[in-house]
Amino acid sequence: MQMKWFWSGVLRLLLTGTALAVTLHPARAANAWTLVWADEFQQADGSVPDATKWGYDIGGSGWGNNELEYYTSRTNNARIEGGQLVIEARQESFGGKNYTSARLLTKGKWSGTYARIEARMKIPRGQGIWPAFWMLGTNITSVNWPTCGEIDIMENIGKEPGTVHGTIHGPGYSGGSGIGGPFNLPGNAEFAADFHVFAIEWETNRIRWFVDSQPFFTVTPTSLPTGTQWVFTQPQFLLLNLAVGGNWPGNPDGTTVFPQRLVVDYVRVYATTNRLACGGNSLTNPGFEFSGLVNWNVYGAGFNTSLASVTNNQPVPEGSNSFKVFGQFTGNQNYSGLYEDVPCVPGQSFTAGGRAFTPANDQIAGGNSAWIEVSFRDAAANLLSLYRTAAITPATPAGVWINLAVTNQFNPTNYSLIGPAPSLIAPVGTTFARYQVVFQQPGNDAGAVFFDDLNLGSPGATEIPVSAAASNPGGNLSLAFPTFLGQTSQVRFKSDLRDANWQVLTNVIGDGSKQIVSDAAGAARRFYQVACLCD
Repeated sequence: MQMKWFWSGVLRLLLTGTALAVTLHPARAANAWTLVWADEFQQADGSVPDATKWGYDIGGSGWGNNELEYYTSRTNNARIEGGQLVIEARQESFGGKNYTSARLLTKGKWSGTYARIEARMKIPRGQGIWPAFWMLGTNITSVNWPTCGEIDIMENIGKEPGTVHGTIHGPGYSGGSGIGGPFNLPGNAEFAADFHVFAIEWETNRIRWFVDSQPFFTVTPTSLPTGTQWVFTQPQFLLLNLAVGGNWPGNPDGTTVFPQRLVVDYVRVYATTNRLACGGNSLTNPGFEFSGLVNWNVYGAGFNTSLASVTNNQPVPEGSNSFKVFGQFTGNQNYSGLYEDVPCVPGQSFTAGGRAFTPANDQIAGGNSAWIEVSFRDAAANLLSLYRTAAITPATPAGVWINLAVTNQFNPTNYSLIGPAPSLIAPVGTTFARYQVVFQQPGNDAGAVFFDDLNLGSPGATEIPVSAAASNPGGNLSLAFPTFLGQTSQVRFKSDLRDANWQVLTNVIGDGSKQIVSDAAGAARRFYQVACLCD
């Protein structure tokens, strides 16, 4: 009897005797980092930085920003002291300029993609001083800036001693139109007073910025202006520099003291160890404890969405903050809330939920309602599928925190209820999930709702894309699939999709490489699935 094979998931296929190979898109790896490159600057005092890791940009061209310094490779401007790199800006006549400094880069020595990149540094202060830790695409010589892409991990202008910025630049969003966000030290503290760790985590379709492990800004392809391109898929190299003057910081004045020093304790690069997103919370800042509403996109009238705090005697179930939303009072139907986008792949499974509270002295009223929803969207942000919690309404008990679970599936075309859904499955075409808090107001009815402890997690097992090949009728079928370090990939089968359960063919402990499992003929037909099991 001729053997027929099937496998389940994003694709089901019947093989009827001809050779065939099909490969699906690989799953996104999650945050699990292994150190792959570093400079701890442990050379002798007064020595130059490690030439196997760093080169120099030399000159006083202004570097496209009307900077005033001349960059050199002298130890006057870049040297090792006490196990740290010192980049020193001096006020001196050199090369036709009135200032000198240094700009180090790893071009031709190290470059990479999709990594955690961090540096522990003490930055200077002063009008006209501009330290930066940043990246450029290795293809800059062929496609030029900004098409090569630029990631600014940390920039500071010295007249703002308590603020740093994280920014991306690309075609259509460069220079003053770069997409970025600031981080401010609390209590008017200054970065020059101590060392701080500045980092990004660069993943497929997402870059996140951190100061001392605190996230403060995120960009995804949906953050870009309409019609522009996400170019952060190619290798980039690192740069460290201390500029003097320029379009952004302005020039030094009588208050600026020289020399100025950027002191770097270390630079480290961590690559993903290729573990699938599994368990945990995919949301950044889910409890609004990290710099308030940072990483959340707020929508509505503006006045009706805010950070609530225990210091203002507002309801918070734990920690210090929650999110408050109420209507816009336009007399017409309107929506307010916030959302966060999380990259994911087709077939990825999630659970979601959060906590909500409507106060007894300002209870949600009339036709108002509020809920949490998760939608799966394609690269153009088109809605593919939609899931929601039960709604908070005037019938909801006031004065108590309610646990909400996203367990209802809705039709994405007309928003009608389809039915219960214990898990949320990303459909074909998905590139990201949007977690959203919604307050709906049909008219002018009053009342507020607070939200906290939001969660979007990957439970159980996540289906892995598979390729299959069969060379002849009745022969072996080879299933090839990516594995994830230290996680079990389970190869399953069933002879009829109406069967309630899968049977286990074999388990494979992942090492991060592609694995191949073969199955011999022996049944009229067979369906296959490969799933990565959560820890």
